[in-house]
Amino acid sequence: MTAPAKTSLLGRLRDQVVLPPTLSAFERSYLARINRIALWFFWAHLPLLTALAWINDTGPLSAAALTLAVLAGPTVAMRTLASPRAISMVFGFTAMCMGGVLVHVGQGPVQIEMHFYFFSVLAMLALFANPLVILTAAATVATHHLLMWFVAPRSVFNYDAPLWVVLVHAAFVVLETIAACFIARNFFDNVIGLEKKVEERTQEIAQRNRDMRLVLDNVRQGFLTVDAKCQLSSERSAVVDTWFGSYEPGETFAALLGRSDAKFGAWFALSWESVSDGFLPLELALEQLPQRAQLGGRHLAFAYQPISGASGPLEKLLIVVSDITSEVAKSEADAQQRQILTVFERILNDRQGFQDFYEEAKRLATAAFDDAGANWTDFKRHVHTLKGNSALFGLESISQHCHRIEDRLAENDLAGVESELAALREHWSALTQTIDRLLGHQGQETVTLTGQEFDEILRAVVEGAEHADIARKLAELKLEPTQARLGRFAEQARALAKRLEKGDIDVQVDGNGLRMERERYAGFWSSFAHVLRNAIDHGLEPPEQRERSGKPARGRLELRTFEYGDELIVEVRDDGRGIDWERVRSKANELGLSVQTKEQLCEALFHSGVSTAESVSDVSGRGIGLAAVKSCCAELGGAIDVRSEPGRGTVMQFRFPLPVAETVRRSRALSN
Repeated sequence: MTAPAKTSLLGRLRDQVVLPPTLSAFERSYLARINRIALWFFWAHLPLLTALAWINDTGPLSAAALTLAVLAGPTVAMRTLASPRAISMVFGFTAMCMGGVLVHVGQGPVQIEMHFYFFSVLAMLALFANPLVILTAAATVATHHLLMWFVAPRSVFNYDAPLWVVLVHAAFVVLETIAACFIARNFFDNVIGLEKKVEERTQEIAQRNRDMRLVLDNVRQGFLTVDAKCQLSSERSAVVDTWFGSYEPGETFAALLGRSDAKFGAWFALSWESVSDGFLPLELALEQLPQRAQLGGRHLAFAYQPISGASGPLEKLLIVVSDITSEVAKSEADAQQRQILTVFERILNDRQGFQDFYEEAKRLATAAFDDAGANWTDFKRHVHTLKGNSALFGLESISQHCHRIEDRLAENDLAGVESELAALREHWSALTQTIDRLLGHQGQETVTLTGQEFDEILRAVVEGAEHADIARKLAELKLEPTQARLGRFAEQARALAKRLEKGDIDVQVDGNGLRMERERYAGFWSSFAHVLRNAIDHGLEPPEQRERSGKPARGRLELRTFEYGDELIVEVRDDGRGIDWERVRSKANELGLSVQTKEQLCEALFHSGVSTAESVSDVSGRGIGLAAVKSCCAELGGAIDVRSEPGRGTVMQFRFPLPVAETVRRSRALSN
């Protein structure tokens, strides 16, 4: 039972004494240097020992001969042995032999003190970082003392020393040997073997780097880092080169983005200034950086993570780029399906109303495509009107395309306008094919009449009214009832108010039984949507603001058509905040318009580029809508009246001449 334990102990001792067989490059270089130093060290003993022998009269020549004999071993070993460890063991033997010569030639009153050489050199041998060198030296000195005690004791001791004195010397040698072996092995493990540990650690790190490289080369996200100057580091995932192209470390991320889209790269560079100047908190500054972009046919999302932490100055920033093209495509497809469902519902609920919008929208789209590059003023008006009407009728995709075109126009980016216009043309073409299929046979003209109108005609027939009166009444039915048109606007106004967070609003509609020629007034009704949006966006206040002003929380909007004298009046009345005439004056002055009189100020309200909005939105703010209304009104020979009181609301009236051929009142003759 004890043998395995004994063997195990011997095995552990052997492992401590015997070094690993492989020599590292550092150990080989280190031992080569130490061996050279040791050789010079022992060759320096030749004159010293010769002089000591001359002083003690112990034979200088014999001392020199003995010293040369001892030096022969390491000198030959240095030239013949390939292993620096083997050479070191020769030096362990040499050291003790040299100590024997020293004690022999140093006979005299301090011969015992000469033995300190053995202990000091034995300790120095730990520099060879090899316990076997220590053991070789210890075995050599033990053999030397025991042999010389029998053969020539005067060469060891200056008195007749008994055996126990030799054993005492041996005991000290054993103790120092144990300590020196421990020091030598620790020196090897922690200094000489450090290179091996560093190499192992380096291999571990290299393996981790290879594993990380493998991940980065196969992950479908772009990972890259930049410093505080937005300069790119060399490490990145492989897909970064696929998306943006390869780059050299030190190039800025903004420049890399600029290869795909110069404007986006410039935008990123401008946004980065808020990060680099440190004026804003880092977290807030990072939120100002672009979050999404369409580059090289891909939709990309950007996420930013400071490596140094948000509390200190930015040192490194991790940028994670994700390809969200499929998600965007799915989202667009879902939006397209929702849009088609909205169109289908509108056709079911109000086929004539949607068809009127659709015909006008086709006219506007065609005009916009024709005017692009030739007449920018009309182009802007057509695009803006198409945008507004499309939004009211649920064609959000068309509205968004138009809004992007307006953005490019505002930036004076004609190339961008052409690109966005091409996208609108393609999208419009696909959408019209779908709508045409839903509408079916558009050539079939429909006539809408109310129950009261049906009863009046039936009564006229039964009572034998004049054929001319009945024919006139039937002809009037082909005209569009303004009640139906205003009803559609009311529905759209309620939806728009909720979208703009104006809450539920009350919309009163009164067509007064009037009908208007559908085709003649189609352009006016199309542009009239701008008046409606302005009344809700600029006029009506949010519910909480209305309550603070002492108004009912629900805003109120009135839409009316009526006759006054020989004119037809289309009126919009709201109880909102009223028109900010001073802002109108300021905008007019910026455009160089004269606003000395009230009439001129009112005229400026409908001038292109004048808006009271503080910022541009997808609903209003470009100063184009009211200009389009004025243009359409003027084409019909109409005029506009505006009355507005601060805090009480605005009334807009659009007055048109009343030829019977164009606008027809309710038949009084038949009703009588």
